[in-house]
Amino acid sequence: MLKQKYLNFDSPELVNLSPIFLSSFGLGMAFGGYIPLLSLWLNTLSISFSGIGLITGASSVGVIFSAYFGPRLVEKIGYLKGAVYGILIASVAGVAFRFCETGVMWTLLRVIAGLGFGLHWVISEAWLGQLVSNENRTRAMSLYVVSMALGFSMGPMIIWTVGISTPTPFILIGILQTISVLPLAWLAAVQPKHEREVRKSPFFLIIAGPTIAAGCVLVGLIDLSLISLLPVLVNRLPSTAASLSYLIPIAGGLGTVAMQYPLALTSEVLGSRNTAYLVSIFGVTFCSLIPFFLHSIIISLILTFVGCGLIYFMYTISLTRLSARFKGNKLISANASFIILFELSSLIGPVIAGGFVDKSMKFGLSLFLISIGIIYIAIALVRDVQRKKNNAI
Repeated sequence: MLKQKYLNFDSPELVNLSPIFLSSFGLGMAFGGYIPLLSLWLNTLSISFSGIGLITGASSVGVIFSAYFGPRLVEKIGYLKGAVYGILIASVAGVAFRFCETGVMWTLLRVIAGLGFGLHWVISEAWLGQLVSNENRTRAMSLYVVSMALGFSMGPMIIWTVGISTPTPFILIGILQTISVLPLAWLAAVQPKHEREVRKSPFFLIIAGPTIAAGCVLVGLIDLSLISLLPVLVNRLPSTAASLSYLIPIAGGLGTVAMQYPLALTSEVLGSRNTAYLVSIFGVTFCSLIPFFLHSIIISLILTFVGCGLIYFMYTISLTRLSARFKGNKLISANASFIILFELSSLIGPVIAGGFVDKSMKFGLSLFLISIGIIYIAIALVRDVQRKKNNAI
């Protein structure tokens, strides 16, 4: 009966998909609390900024590996077991981190945690893409992103509540991660069938769906660049309020949460391609204006709220188009490629953006953002022209 209910989607479809949203919320909350917890705790041990960055960023390596090998694992054990194993690995590695004392072990555990988190990430997005109907696809993906972002924004409450001096927050976050996978058990009856995995290059999405890949890379490049460099700009510029360094990330997160669903409804009216153009143009414009208004708390926060809300919807659009285009086990391979591109972009984005800022503190970040936006628009326009030519033949 449950299986029939899920496969014959009707108006309550989004409610039926709530186990994935709940799981993503819990995981986002754990992840949102864990990142600052690591940084703050390592800081108490007098670890250098570069060392903290290296250790915390090591999880991306694990995510990339799990994204690449995840489809093969899912082929053997299924979606639910894969998600459970992934979260258990991440939880154990996260708790063990607190009881280690060397940089090598910390880095290794971060890679292992990334493997586990990445496996859940690949599986949950592919699972959602398999279950949702085309009618509700954009709204479902936006709710997924909202769930993750809202959880991520609430995660630091764990630190504020229990502090960082004891192992307690590490254990609590580990427990929260484990609990976050439980709602997926409700979907056990509607796991996609185990099909033979379609062997693909981790970068095949660049060829198979260049516009989707470009949208993913756009968000990946901008994401950590804004989070990591705007607080630094705030601290470097004498006319700015120090509180902006932590208010800006909060404003960006709230903008992502607030604008996802309205933009999803807009996308259903205008179409995903037209919405992608609008989101990229206005999102990049608003974000590129932030450095020029850091002297004003209100204006800079408004720009961050709107700009980040628009930019992060590009992730939703790209994910929606991905799940609409690829089906079956080909979807999980495509999703793995999507996540690999996103993680690689997140790794190199701050480095490239930092180079721009080193050249010009006033204009560097804005020039970087505008350049990325122009490249995306160019790729999208070329693909649209090619598509029209093919349809005309």
